Amino acid sequence: MVNANKNITLKYFPIPGAAEKVRLALWLGGVEFDDVRVPPAEWPELKCHTPYGQLPVMSINGGPYITQSNAMLQYVGTLAPKLCPVDLFLKVQEAIGLVDDFERSWRPCVGLALEPEKLGYGITPATASFVKGSPDLRETIKALREGFLVKEMPMYCGFFSKMIEVSGGPFLCGAEPTLADCCLAPVLERYTLGFIDHVPKETLNIYPGMVRYLASFKSLPQVQAYGEHKSYMAANA
Repeated sequence: MVNANKNITLKYFPIPGAAEKVRLALWLGGVEFDDVRVPPAEWPELKCHTPYGQLPVMSINGGPYITQSNAMLQYVGTLAPKLCPVDLFLKVQEAIGLVDDFERSWRPCVGLALEPEKLGYGITPATASFVKGSPDLRETIKALREGFLVKEMPMYCGFFSKMIEVSGGPFLCGAEPTLADCCLAPVLERYTLGFIDHVPKETLNIYPGMVRYLASFKSLPQVQAYGEHKSYMAANA
């Protein structure tokens, strides 16, 4: 393990979410850290102590909280250079940017369900019936997610498959996993779990390249060890 002289604490909710890429990078990099899963009941008390009222936060050697998961991810790259080799730096950053674009294209599908008013629904007479939980809003969410699966998903899976092919694979930037894979793998896995309305758990099956890619990532010993860690934490929560 590396980072013997640093005491890193990462705090996030007991879900994958924004912290998952950081957790994966820490495990793949062999960086010791304290993986704190914050129960929802404890969040209101912790929130007032965070810089921007959000998680995840990271503390190094007991120092002040650091925010923004992308900043944390890049920091892990400095501790574990194998996750962002100098000769692959631009390729890794390009791949991370593409994953960010992929996530951005999905975000309205979630935001519309959680906070429709932020997307302009339910705040004017013309959209008065599109309030949270209403039949009109549910139908719109369904159409939006189904549209994502028809248009955005195949486009981005094509981009990622090409990237893997050009790099020689099995990962985005070549034979070894990088920070970019820590970003993409949990995003892809989300579409296989069957918990998102209107997104079948078989969604990735029509993209064999993505299925192989995800299987390669999940077969890494460090990722398997992380999976056992998650199971242990869930069982003892």
